[in-house]
Amino acid sequence: MKIIRCFSQATAMFVFLTLTMILGLNANLKVEAHSVCGLKKETAAFKTKSYLVTICPGEASFQLILTYHDGTGYKRIPVQQEGRRFRGSDGKNNYIIDRQVFVIGTDGKQPIREVVLESR
Repeated sequence: MKIIRCFSQATAMFVFLTLTMILGLNANLKVEAHSVCGLKKETAAFKTKSYLVTICPGEASFQLILTYHDGTGYKRIPVQQEGRRFRGSDGKNNYIIDRQVFVIGTDGKQPIREVVLESR
């Protein structure tokens, strides 16, 4: 009888933990996710209509991580901080972002401008 009770408690605990992991039923469990910056804390983050832009500390300066809302991928661009603005280039495009606007410019073409909807 004691073996059955122990097995039942173990089974119940296994089911509970499995459901907790799958469904996230236990809000008391601390879950920590690392950002696109890896183990480093992001310096700034911006959201536009088409992009999520995260500024991460890099080795020499900063990295702009450009993530597409449609899930097609991301780019990593080295940037420099100029006051509250970040500016950089990947050799093909120039990128400028602050709390109001995100600009992607190329030589000879009209720059793409997107309003920053959220920033932190």
